[in-house]
Amino acid sequence: MGRPGWLTYAAIMMFVLGGFHILLAISEFADSTWVRSSLDVELFIPILFIWGILDLIIGAMALYAGFSILRGGAFGLLAGLGFAMLGVIRWLFYIPVSPVLAVVIIALDVLVIYGLTRYYEVA
Repeated sequence: MGRPGWLTYAAIMMFVLGGFHILLAISEFADSTWVRSSLDVELFIPILFIWGILDLIIGAMALYAGFSILRGGAFGLLAGLGFAMLGVIRWLFYIPVSPVLAVVIIALDVLVIYGLTRYYEVA
């Protein structure tokens, strides 16, 4: 019997969301205009570099967890759950900047958490 579909979905979505976090980190490092123009609150602008570092860490964690889960590693479960939980918390802060994008990514992270907790068997 093969790997459950939800588990494969969680691994593939970790690749997609991890890549998205890395692209977002690059745009935050470059002080991208879409991030700056979307921010109404001056509090977030000086710490855009810190948000970029956080996104880079979350993205790298997601890519590693995706590889580990596809190989069948038990560490991928913990890293994947950590990624998804950090991702949900991180995107809660981005709701004022981009509400639709934040809600979609939070929903995808919740589905990753569901896929990992429901069908992952630690042997």
